[in-house]
Amino acid sequence: MRSLARWAVSRLRRYRPDHNPLRRRSDRIEAAIAAAALAAVLFAVWPAALAARTVYDGGVAAERVGPGTPQLVEATLVEAPAAEDGSAAPAAGRGLPAASSARWTLPSGEVREGVVPAVLLLRDGPMKARLWVDGEGRPAAPPPHRAETVTRAGLAAAGVVAIVTVLAWACFALTRHWLDRGRYRDWEAAWAAADQRWRRHHI
Repeated sequence: MRSLARWAVSRLRRYRPDHNPLRRRSDRIEAAIAAAALAAVLFAVWPAALAARTVYDGGVAAERVGPGTPQLVEATLVEAPAAEDGSAAPAAGRGLPAASSARWTLPSGEVREGVVPAVLLLRDGPMKARLWVDGEGRPAAPPPHRAETVTRAGLAAAGVVAIVTVLAWACFALTRHWLDRGRYRDWEAAWAAADQRWRRHHI
């Protein structure tokens, strides 16, 4: 923790604006780019919050159940569907079929029948189960839980901040690399000029 604090202080001293005559133009450009990158990361909080809010609202809407949204209905298992060659359907682990033929009754009283993936069936017994259906009465995935919605919102916000941070750091690193190449050229030119002066002085 202390080493991190020392690093932060050294960065602040390096990039803080001042009137130090030893600072080169490239140093001031690097400090400006560093400030812009930091500002971009800080301003990323706003789009991150917006993304999290959008994902959260969508998740809350998906959690709602009732007419026009997912509803839980009672289902009766008929039999496991057979494959095209007449054999039993492949198992989904623990001896359960990957899909089952089921019959379910919608809240409107309409009876539906079809093949339902085993992962969508909440079994209550050998031939009894419950099933989530969408607004049109078709088998659907269960609505998300609030914890899942909050987690997705948090991941969305973190993703936005991470993307902006990576882009800001990449721009800063590329700019610093370009500035360093110019500094090395200036440094070599300064040494060459000094060498010429020293040679003439000794001659």
